Amino acid sequence: MPSAAPIPLDLSPEPRPAYSRALLLPGPLPPLSHLGVSLLRHAVGSGLGYALYHLGLPVPEAPPVEVIRLRLYLDAKALRSLLTHAAGGADVVAALLEPGGQGSRPAEARPLVDALSFHRIRLLPFRVPSRRRVQPTGDEPLEEIWRCFRRRLERVLVRTQDALLADLISSMDRRAARAQGEDVPPVLSRGAWNLRTRGRGDFRRFGLPDPLAPSWEEQPELLAEARHALEPHPVPGQDRYRGRFREAWRAALGELAPICRALGASAVRHKLLKEPDDVFFLPLESAVHLARGQRSWLEAMDNRAEYESFRKSLEPFDILADRQEASPMEGERREWAWAPLLPLP
Repeated sequence: MPSAAPIPLDLSPEPRPAYSRALLLPGPLPPLSHLGVSLLRHAVGSGLGYALYHLGLPVPEAPPVEVIRLRLYLDAKALRSLLTHAAGGADVVAALLEPGGQGSRPAEARPLVDALSFHRIRLLPFRVPSRRRVQPTGDEPLEEIWRCFRRRLERVLVRTQDALLADLISSMDRRAARAQGEDVPPVLSRGAWNLRTRGRGDFRRFGLPDPLAPSWEEQPELLAEARHALEPHPVPGQDRYRGRFREAWRAALGELAPICRALGASAVRHKLLKEPDDVFFLPLESAVHLARGQRSWLEAMDNRAEYESFRKSLEPFDILADRQEASPMEGERREWAWAPLLPLP
């Protein structure tokens, strides 16, 4: 009797990530406004440079990120080029791109291990950007409102930089634990765990990562809807450091968004924009020109059309092997509103 033909095995390695948002903004994510995604690019670039500097690693000259369908991704090629030749750098790259993967503690990179230990203790308290009571009304000169915005942005980045470093430390620790055989499933941030289990917390830290969208402090019914939708599902565990950047950035947007609205109102008064919320459809670079009196209504109109188009199109995965990959999910998704309470890899 002839023997059965052997089953061919696919021994080709899995494609390495080319782009990833799994560390900072995983899960269901709508397209961000143009101001939102350019602000996020600035914050991630600032935070990544800060984190790498404090871990004794090379700092990128430009943010190693890519915007795909108005979502921000870390650029794997740029990160590998920057870090893989540094001691412990490959472990950091893997933690940035694949927080749900398995790694190893970089014991041979003694300075990196020491830096991680120091910052792990230093970052035990979680501090988000503080409230600012004085906000422009929109009656001030454009350049004065813009100076207010720049000053506030510089202040909130102090908190989001530490938050990004905390997320990176958590990713490295969790990957190392998996390498040692531990079961390390996805988790909630401590703040999200408190909301899921008790319905209490700092609502400023939750909501979509876009100044165009309200925080849960502004619309607390969003929390009620998310908790109701997730009630049938078990509550995952929590991690002290995981999810800090997303929450610190949302709190920061609560400080920046009112200034953006004042800028939009002033621009309409000066006949530079047609609608006050057009300002959210200008990237950060164009907002600078707007503050100097440049008419921008046409760019805002075109960008708004692009944003609406992406809200109805395919949503890209958290981790991409190429720019064209996307999930089969298309159009508006209810899960976008629940993302702050979903587990993190």
